[in-house]
Amino acid sequence: MKKILLLISNGSEILEIAPFIDVFGWYNVIFKKYGEIKVVTASFTDNLSSKISFSGMKIIPEIDLNKEKINIEDYSAIVIPGGFGKYGYFDDFLREEVRDLIFKFLQRKKLILGICTGAIALGRLGILNNKKATTYLSENKRYFNQLNKYGANGVLEEIAEDNNIITSSNPKSAIKLAFLLLEKLT
Repeated sequence: MKKILLLISNGSEILEIAPFIDVFGWYNVIFKKYGEIKVVTASFTDNLSSKISFSGMKIIPEIDLNKEKINIEDYSAIVIPGGFGKYGYFDDFLREEVRDLIFKFLQRKKLILGICTGAIALGRLGILNNKKATTYLSENKRYFNQLNKYGANGVLEEIAEDNNIITSSNPKSAIKLAFLLLEKLT
């Protein structure tokens, strides 16, 4: 069985979480005979309700990263959905444990996906230095300009791939990214 680690922070965008749950859920219903691919949700909080989205939807992650360590060898990829800074989205990415976790994926050349502002989180960690990347392409390109500030080679594309690092520009692209990940894992 292959596993994908879906790292959820407060303020994460639900439209960037749901496609991975859905695409791989359906894959396991229809194509499980070819090998299961499990999405495992993880967070540093077990109460992602009021801060995760505008709707107040509650998500209970399968792994509480305050209590459990991740064995990198168990996972083929890590997915970083984007989110809203005003809801504390970037706070978890300031944690040394998150930086160490993502760098372990990088060192082992496992797939790292950053969706929308998830690319900014990766950039802040130094993961995108000299890497082709994209992020949220708002009219004023505020987020996109941050990518370059963090050393990325920003490209104005919906999806950007640089070896094992894949970034995308908006919530709409999350479903394409989920299918791209499925293609790479199968």
